[in-house]
Amino acid sequence: MSQNPFSDPENPFQDPSITSALQSHHRTEPAYQYDDADEHEHFTSITQLDDYSPAKPAADLSTPSENAQKLGQNGFSFGSDSREAELERRERELEERERALRDRQQDLNRSGVRKANNFPPFFPLIFMDISFEIPLEHQKTVTWIFRSWLAFIATLAMNFVACLILLFSHPPSVTSAPADFGVALTTLFTHSLLSFFLWYRPVYNAYMKEVSLYYYFYFVFGGIQCLYLIYMALGIPNTGGAGLILLVTLFSDGWILSGVFTLISTLLWLGTAGLHCYCFKKTYDQYKNAGHTFTEAKRDAYSHMARGGAHAAAAGYV
Repeated sequence: MSQNPFSDPENPFQDPSITSALQSHHRTEPAYQYDDADEHEHFTSITQLDDYSPAKPAADLSTPSENAQKLGQNGFSFGSDSREAELERRERELEERERALRDRQQDLNRSGVRKANNFPPFFPLIFMDISFEIPLEHQKTVTWIFRSWLAFIATLAMNFVACLILLFSHPPSVTSAPADFGVALTTLFTHSLLSFFLWYRPVYNAYMKEVSLYYYFYFVFGGIQCLYLIYMALGIPNTGGAGLILLVTLFSDGWILSGVFTLISTLLWLGTAGLHCYCFKKTYDQYKNAGHTFTEAKRDAYSHMARGGAHAAAAGYV
């Protein structure tokens, strides 16, 4: 067999230069190497420092509801904050109203007697006090409704005076003076009472008790009142209204004194109509904001009729 030409009979690692280099490497072992015990102790101290480092954030242990609240604070509540604020506002309003009602009831209980009648002042028939019976947030509106009713009474009185002067002055061009005077005298007494019981007292009870049925009573008769005021402001002959048509006739014929009183009456008719329509609109807005419905009004009507039938039946058995 021939000899392997690549075989080297001599070990290359036995070369003196390589051996001396290896021995030099073992002698210069780095000084920063630690034994196992020192390395373990060093690692433990570093870990403890990391655990107590102030720069390390704490774990977030918030509950899901708290996380949702944080999201809402950052602007990702998708409109829930506004709805919650609206509900809280309504709850506060209800609590204030209930507290006011409790305070009034306590005042009545402390007094031990029913409040004495105070209206009308010259012959008290009923008790009526806006500051005592009406919730605080509606007192201003009810006060203006009461002023519109007083303005209507003043208008009826002034209309009666204008028709009275027209009757005594007796202008040739005005042949309806006696009829106008008679109607004006009648309406002065009848319409003042009817207006109080048909639309003022119902709207007063509506604001006091928040009952839909009272609101609808006011809408029916209060709407008729608006139309009646505008109709009387026209001053059509034989209707008892000292208004625009009669005013133009008197000033055209030179009857200044009768014309001046008719002018005042006309302005009162128009001003009262505007004030009453304004109060009507305010009441309608309150009706809508309170969430009343026609179905609720019918239910209130049935409830009143049922109570009336029960009282009648009880009276029949006595």
